[in-house]
Amino acid sequence: MSILPIIDPEFRGLIPPLSPEEREQLEQNIIQSRKIYDPIILWEGIILDGHNRFEICIKHAIEFELKEIPLGSREEAKVWIIENQLNRRNLSDVARIEMALLKAELLREKAKKNLTRGGRPQKDDGKPLSVSSKPKIEPVHVQKATAANAGVGEEKLYNYLQIKEQGSPELQAKVQSGEIKIGTAHRLLTKEILKQLRVGDRMLKSIRKSIPEEDSISPDPELHSQMANLATVLRELLDKLAKGGDNNHEVA
Repeated sequence: MSILPIIDPEFRGLIPPLSPEEREQLEQNIIQSRKIYDPIILWEGIILDGHNRFEICIKHAIEFELKEIPLGSREEAKVWIIENQLNRRNLSDVARIEMALLKAELLREKAKKNLTRGGRPQKDDGKPLSVSSKPKIEPVHVQKATAANAGVGEEKLYNYLQIKEQGSPELQAKVQSGEIKIGTAHRLLTKEILKQLRVGDRMLKSIRKSIPEEDSISPDPELHSQMANLATVLRELLDKLAKGGDNNHEVA
């Protein structure tokens, strides 16, 4: 092939990088055998699988095989890359979950594009659907499917999502780096949530005690309204926060 394959930064960014040790071992294996056993996979001349092997072969003037596969779009190419990595790589749970989440997002975007053409739902023949003939879209258990794609349990996925949503940047960074495991991080997060709930409980009780009674002498309507609104907002925040803590924890 006279034209070298293309490395697309976006495509390559979807693939968890090899560690320095993994990269070194791969390079030594290729140098010793003077060949690679799996072809470098391309779509429209762009590398989908084999970035490291391609670079090593170019560096050491080693021949390599190319294989072009047909795909309909960049979105399909991205999904292919993710599925290929999930099927082949020995990835950490965090990396697998992140890739499965990305796959779910790509599939959601693809479904939206397929459902609406020109802003209106259409049938397979390309004609706009009437309201009565619009197909019923059954709800999809995305979390269950994502956990299955990632090869982890639903509880681990749920814990990881809570860490991403409610964990501190420091806690998230430690999980991403592998310094602490998802289960350990979730236990730390739960302790922090329960601590915040206890503080919030005290604040809520204090605010409620400070709200003037509506039938008291000369109540301040504006103060009453502001304090009541504050109590409502805090109540909502505590309820949301409690979802990540002990399910049996009750707040006043």
